[in-house]
Amino acid sequence: MTPKGPIDRRSLWRVGPESTWTTVVPVVFIIVSLLSLVVLPLVVAKKTARMRNEISRLAEPARVHANQIQVDLSSELDKIIAYQVTGQEQFRREYFDAVAREEANRRALEQVLPVLGEDLSSDLRLLFVQMTRWHDATRRGELLARQLPMEVFLARLFESHPAYEQSLHAASALELGLQTGIEDRLEQIRDAEQLNISLTIILTLLALTSAMLVAGLGRQMRLLAREAMRRRLEAERETNEAQRAREAAEREERRAAFLAAAGQEFAGSLDYEQTIGTVAKLIVPNLAELCVIDIAEEEGGLRRVAIAHRNPEEEPRLAAGIGSVRDEVPEALVRMMQQREPALVGATSGLYEYITGQSDGAGRTLIFLPLVTRGQSIGLAAAVSREGKPFTPDDLPLFAELARRASLSIDNARLYLESQQAVRAREEVLAIVSHDLRNPLNAIMLGASLLQTSENLGDEDREQLDAIVVSARRMRRLIADLLDVTRLEGGKRLPIEPAPVPIADVFREAQELFRAQASVATVAIDYEAPDAVVHADRDRIMQVLSNLIGNALKFTPPGGRISVCASHRDGEVLVSVRDTGPGIPHEHLGHIFSPYWQAKRAERLGAGLGLPIARGIVEAHGGRIWAESEPGSGTTFFFTLPLANADAGALTSAAESAAPGSR
Repeated sequence: MTPKGPIDRRSLWRVGPESTWTTVVPVVFIIVSLLSLVVLPLVVAKKTARMRNEISRLAEPARVHANQIQVDLSSELDKIIAYQVTGQEQFRREYFDAVAREEANRRALEQVLPVLGEDLSSDLRLLFVQMTRWHDATRRGELLARQLPMEVFLARLFESHPAYEQSLHAASALELGLQTGIEDRLEQIRDAEQLNISLTIILTLLALTSAMLVAGLGRQMRLLAREAMRRRLEAERETNEAQRAREAAEREERRAAFLAAAGQEFAGSLDYEQTIGTVAKLIVPNLAELCVIDIAEEEGGLRRVAIAHRNPEEEPRLAAGIGSVRDEVPEALVRMMQQREPALVGATSGLYEYITGQSDGAGRTLIFLPLVTRGQSIGLAAAVSREGKPFTPDDLPLFAELARRASLSIDNARLYLESQQAVRAREEVLAIVSHDLRNPLNAIMLGASLLQTSENLGDEDREQLDAIVVSARRMRRLIADLLDVTRLEGGKRLPIEPAPVPIADVFREAQELFRAQASVATVAIDYEAPDAVVHADRDRIMQVLSNLIGNALKFTPPGGRISVCASHRDGEVLVSVRDTGPGIPHEHLGHIFSPYWQAKRAERLGAGLGLPIARGIVEAHGGRIWAESEPGSGTTFFFTLPLANADAGALTSAAESAAPGSR
């Protein structure tokens, strides 16, 4: 039958004037606690009595039996020795009496130990086995059957002694196990009694606490009801705060996603003008209706470089001002750039007209963002809000972070532009110097060569003429190096004309070239070359070898030694130039093949082009070049060259592609 009338759906656990559980629960808990205080000591007492009974009735007698077995075993050897020495039957009888007592104790233990534990039964079985082995050895050795010659007795006793030792160990282990079992049971008794005391104290305290709660709950019912109401109001307030915090987190998440996308846009290009345009396009239409970016000029004015408007029809009118320089900058903007902090400004400030060219802002607001990098203001970005949606101070952090990232990107793009211009200028200067110096240098060398054929020159004039020729050749080599470095920095390979070249011939040419220089420097040069033919450009390889030997001569002290060696290795020839100079610090090894780089120890002994060119020549042959050095132990340069008939076709194709006329 369905009940009629309204159903009371109030919670049983609601705290209020009509609540009953707040009284019933403590009372029930008090009853349970009191019953526990009565029952718990009885249970613990019964358990401890049983364990004490086991100790007094079983464990302690068993330990006495085990101890007696160990004592009898310990005396057996003495009885045997006494019998063999004296021959008296008394010791023989005492031995057999001890064996009989051991057997009686063992049978007594067999009745008790299964109750105390399986481990102790195992120890007893082991003891029985060991005792049996010992007694069997005694009988076999006739140690108690008759008196034996001393030598025979000692030999047989020595043979059976291990069994005796093992019997003693087994008896000791059994007694120790029993003693440990007794101590464990005593410890359990103490733990149970301590637990009983602790639980009794805890239950007593809990019962007293519950009683105090029952006495005080009647007076606290209304207070609890009011507290519950207050907590409900706090929960509602916390819910509202959590909702606002979630909305703020969502806004921050959207801002973070926008900044991440902006970072990707900024990283997409190093073009200076494109980067500035990207800044304006990110602000409009995502954040503002209008964005204007001005870059500071060296003379002090602001040059307008980018404009973006939400309305495509308005953008052409404003874009007419791009490229114009405004020398008269409002004082307010100057202060903003000096303070390097974003500023929120109303449309009635007059700066609105400076940015947009219009006087009526229709309730819009502006945010000015100084573009700051490396501690300097490089420009200013101005954002105009949409009509009816003015900016607030909460928008400033997002604009500030965007301005920071934009400043870095604009500065990086400007630095990249300046570096590209510097590289182009240097390449142009190198090309002009290299090509324009060739004609007068050729004229100098031609004139010097003609003068050398004259027979009317004195010795002093001829020495000066030889100096001119040497200097002119050195200048021609330097010009060639400059052209090679320019080609390498442009990403091109050096032109080579590979052909089969005996490596020994190259070594002999180098030996003749540096013979006089090594003699003047009092440095010994050793050459060791295999009978190998490489596929290489002889002049270029001679250039590499000359550079490495020349560098070794520069840094090898008088009396030192230079070793030039070559060896076969996996279809190529490995050439090494080793000196006994001061070596190269490990931190410099990564820079020695960079153009124009020199360590301080070099003291400007060259232009810093030899090693980069050497690397370019070796790589044009398909080889590698590297250096190994230990400070104080000298330096070794290695480079590889392909053997003739090994990758010769590929090397020839590479050489043709690197030649100037191959395009």
